[in-house]
Amino acid sequence: MKTIDFYFDFISPYTYLAVTKMDKFVAEHDVQVNWIPVNLPKLIKLSGNTPPATIKNKALYSLRDLKRWAEYLDVPFKMIRPGTFDSRPAMYIAWALQGNDRVCFCKAIFEAIWSGDVDIRSEHWLDDIFAQKQLPQAWRHIAHEQAKQELDETTQQALKAGAFGVPTFVLHGDVRPQLFFGVDRMDFLSRACQ
Repeated sequence: MKTIDFYFDFISPYTYLAVTKMDKFVAEHDVQVNWIPVNLPKLIKLSGNTPPATIKNKALYSLRDLKRWAEYLDVPFKMIRPGTFDSRPAMYIAWALQGNDRVCFCKAIFEAIWSGDVDIRSEHWLDDIFAQKQLPQAWRHIAHEQAKQELDETTQQALKAGAFGVPTFVLHGDVRPQLFFGVDRMDFLSRACQ
């Protein structure tokens, strides 16, 4: 069976859009998807990339592009100003969870953040998501002291794989690993899976 390493950070709106396509993608392909949290700001810095929000024309384009994608995918979307929230507390929980628990948690977080269901500027945004999505409270306290170090390690792993942003997909199969970046490259990933 082919496997896909799916690198993500909750602060990425394009990753949210990719997540909305993930169930259909997995159903159509005989692949196992490993959801791997990374620290996106650190990954961008380590790779020498530049955040889109720091380039005026790219930021303006991205806003229009995100709205087009959300309309195309028929999913709710509310833009959040970059730097509005720190995703790391949720990322630490995501790292500590395994398998389907991690997937369920991540989908709930992405949806709540980028659909506008919660006020991300609230000090208690993560608690609000737990209440709204009725997530198990045991998950709220699962993050452990090593989570930061482990998130740094997966960020380094993504960098070594060639990632410079998220969503990044690395397909492992019959040939050498293949990297695909962005929601707009999921069609190419789909072809490679076939």
